[in-house]
Amino acid sequence: MNRVSKAIQLNNQEISKIKSERKQAKTEVKQLEKELQSLKKDMEKRKSILRERARSYQQTDKHIAYLDVLLGATSLSDFVERVGAVAAIAEADQSLLQQQETQQQKYDNKKISLEKKIADLKIMKKKIETIRTNLIKQENEYAMLREQHKKKLRNKDKINGKGNDKGETYKNVASDNVRDYIGTVINAGNKYVGNSVYVFGGGRNKDDIARGRFDCSGFVHWAFAQAGIEIGTSTSTIKDDGRQVSPEDMRPGDLVFFDTYKKDGHVGIYLGDGKFIGSQNSTGVAVADMTKGYWKNMFKGRVIRI
Repeated sequence: MNRVSKAIQLNNQEISKIKSERKQAKTEVKQLEKELQSLKKDMEKRKSILRERARSYQQTDKHIAYLDVLLGATSLSDFVERVGAVAAIAEADQSLLQQQETQQQKYDNKKISLEKKIADLKIMKKKIETIRTNLIKQENEYAMLREQHKKKLRNKDKINGKGNDKGETYKNVASDNVRDYIGTVINAGNKYVGNSVYVFGGGRNKDDIARGRFDCSGFVHWAFAQAGIEIGTSTSTIKDDGRQVSPEDMRPGDLVFFDTYKKDGHVGIYLGDGKFIGSQNSTGVAVADMTKGYWKNMFKGRVIRI
């Protein structure tokens, strides 16, 4: 109950943190939209001026060119004056064009920034939805554990921590024909079974690891690091680190993926006999059976061998 209660507290903190980041991102989005609007207005004005300049050239009876203006001088002083006038006009036109080009580049850059911020907001929203889903499961588990605890107290039974699937460990799974480091990888998490909490984004710093706070990909990354193997820190990067193998050819140490809140949203380390170890959102690090129930339904056949 303490473990699940702690997980609920940590995940609520993570939601508060992401909400604060979303609030800041929304403020930045509004500012970018305001700046884009201002830039667009300036660009439209400048386009209008340039359009008028082009139209005035087209409407001139003889389409007078700068050279014609110069050659029409009646004296040296008139020629000098005309050179100055032509230079001023040309410089003004060039300045307008340069300003327009600069503003267009600034507009394009801010538009890219805005699109990125909006994409970030969507990702943050998805994270909050995922954590909230985990919280519901954790709260349900806590309620169930509390009822079990009350029942045991009523029956005056001792809470003796009888073994179950969650407390099961898999020692010495690696056989002689399995790669040398696999034993280290699949047994690394045994000390956390029944002694950890699931925290979204957990397992990526020393404090989380010391306290047994992992999410699924954070745990898998850590387990492989114990054998000196560096892999990704998210399900989307981890699945590209190795090669895909058929579920029929699964061996201990392979990574198994499950379509939970998204495709390949959960990952664990296969132990053999249909079991895998991973950081599950309702249990923390635990051994689970992928041949029946929820995990069987969520497994769609993606197996990666590092």
